[in-house]
Amino acid sequence: MRAPTALTAVALAAASAVLLTACGGSGGSDGGSDTIKGAQTAAPSASATTAAATGAPTAVDPSLALPADLKLDFAWTAPADPAQALVLTTTANYLQSLAHGVVTQSFPKSGLRTYSTDQALAYGKSYIKLRVDLKRTLTGTAGFYRPQVTIAANKTSAKVTLCENQGKLYSKEIPTGKVHVNAESVRSYSSYELVLAKFRPGVDLWQAKSIVVKESALQCKP
Repeated sequence: MRAPTALTAVALAAASAVLLTACGGSGGSDGGSDTIKGAQTAAPSASATTAAATGAPTAVDPSLALPADLKLDFAWTAPADPAQALVLTTTANYLQSLAHGVVTQSFPKSGLRTYSTDQALAYGKSYIKLRVDLKRTLTGTAGFYRPQVTIAANKTSAKVTLCENQGKLYSKEIPTGKVHVNAESVRSYSSYELVLAKFRPGVDLWQAKSIVVKESALQCKP
C-alpha cells in the first residue's frame, strides 16, 4: 500500500531514531523500552494469536475483515518461535488496519489504536485521512512476502522487514466507482521496515511503533 513520499520521509527519520535504541547494539533491559507510552490496552483476537503460535498461515484479526474485492495476501507461514510468530501476526494486523481504515473511510474504525502507537499510529492516521479526503478506497490484491524478524536481546522490541507487490492493487473513486488501473512496474514493489514494541513486560501484546516504506524497491522483485 504505497505511501505518499512526504510520509515516507517522516517515517524514515522516526524509525532510524527508534532503531538506535530498540534494536541496535547489545541493548539493556532497563529504561523506557520496556513500556510504550500512550499505548492502548486492547489486545489482538485470540484466534489471530493462536494461528501464529501453531505455525499456521498468518491469520489477521477477523474484526479487520475487508470487502470481497480487496485482499491483503500475507504470503508466509508463522515461524516456529512463538515470539517471532506473534510479531509477524501483529505486523499483518497493522497493515490490514491501514486498509480497513481506508475501506471504512474511518480512522476510529481502523483498528490502528490496537496495533500501533507513536509514529506508526500517526503514519496510519495520515495514510487514511489522505484517502478519505480524496474520496478514494482500495480494490484488488496486495501481496506481502519475504518477512524477516529480529527480536532485541531485551525481548521488548523487534524489527520486521518485508516486501510488497501492489501491481494488482488499485485505487477506486467512491462516488463513481471508477477504478484507476496502473500497469505493473518497478514502482509496484515496496520494501517495509517496522519497529514493534511490547505493550508491557509479561504481556503478549506487541504494537507497531514506527514504519519506513521505500518505493521502487528493486530488491523485492521476484
